[in-house]
Amino acid sequence: MDTWMIRAGRGGVYAKSWVETGIVGIGWDFDGADIASMSHDQLRQAYGGAHPDYSAGKVGQAASQTAKFAHDIAKGSTVVTYDPEERLYHIGKVTGACVPTDEIDGVTYRRAVEWKRTAPRDLLATSSRNSLGSLTTIFGISPEVASDLNHAAGSPKNAPASDEAVSDSDDDEARFATYDDGIERIKDRALSLGWDEMEQLVAGLLRSMGYHADVTPKGPDGGRDVVASPDPLGLESPRIIAEVKHRKGSMGAPQVRAFIGGLRAGDRGLYVSTGGFTKEARYEADRANVPVRLLDLDGLVKLYVDSYDNADAETRSLLPLTRIWWPA
Repeated sequence: MDTWMIRAGRGGVYAKSWVETGIVGIGWDFDGADIASMSHDQLRQAYGGAHPDYSAGKVGQAASQTAKFAHDIAKGSTVVTYDPEERLYHIGKVTGACVPTDEIDGVTYRRAVEWKRTAPRDLLATSSRNSLGSLTTIFGISPEVASDLNHAAGSPKNAPASDEAVSDSDDDEARFATYDDGIERIKDRALSLGWDEMEQLVAGLLRSMGYHADVTPKGPDGGRDVVASPDPLGLESPRIIAEVKHRKGSMGAPQVRAFIGGLRAGDRGLYVSTGGFTKEARYEADRANVPVRLLDLDGLVKLYVDSYDNADAETRSLLPLTRIWWPA
C-alpha cells in the first residue's frame, strides 16, 4: 500500500482533533457533492462553477488535491499528518470512504483513520524532514522517507509508498506551506542550542519586544532565569520573571506550581519549555492568581520570527534567520 502526507490545516491546527476523532480531512468546498463519484475533470468543473472568481490555477490545484483524497488514497493506505506543537508525525491507516461532513471545524470531506503510531520529528534524517516539508496539502511519501518514519516510530517494518512528484500552482497555499516548513526548520535549529544559549535567546526575545531583560547569574535562582522590566533599573512594573527549561520531556503541574509559588506581587510569569507542557501544567497556569504564560518551542519560535527585525545583533547571532521574499 502507498503512504500519503495530509496536512491538518495551516500550521497543523487540526492535527489533535483529527487524531482524537479518528479522521483525516480536506477543506475544499464542493457544496456537499459526492466527490468520490466524480472524475478529475468533473471535480475541476464543479469547483470552478462554485468559485467563479478563482483563477484557473487555483481551481486546478483544488481539483487535483481533492482527486488524491477521494480516489488515489485507498482503504488500507497509510496516512501521515503532523502536529507542530508536539513535533510528532502521526501515522495511521485509512479505514473509510470519502464522505462529506459539516460537523468538523475546517473539514468539508473526511475519511476514517485508525491512528496507530507517532514518529518524533527530531529522530528523522534531515533529508526526510526536508521531503516532508513539501508545499502541497496532500502528497505521496517516498519509500525512503516512509521507512525513516517507521524507524522513528519504533517499527522495523518498511512501508512502501508512492514516489509521485507533486506540484502546486496555488500561491496562497504554497506561501503558507513555505512558512510552516520554515518554522519547523527554525525549531530544529533552536533545539540544537545549549541551555545557556536558550536563556540568552529568551532574554533577547524580550528585549526585541521592548523590555530591558537580562539572564540572572548562575546559581540557585528560584526559577528566575531571566528578569525583564519596562525600565533599565528594573523598578517599574510589571516585571516579567522567566524560567527556561531546555530539555526533552514535558513540564508537569508540580514544576509549574513551584514556579508560580515563587512569584511576588506585581510579577508576571513566563515559563518557557522547549519540551512542551502537560495538560495538567496548563491547567495550573490557567488557575494561577497572577498572570502566567506558558511558552513551548512552537510558540517561542513564532514570537522570535515576528520580533526578529527588532532583535539585537547578539540575539540574532544565536539563531540567525534569512528573509524570503514572495510576490504580492
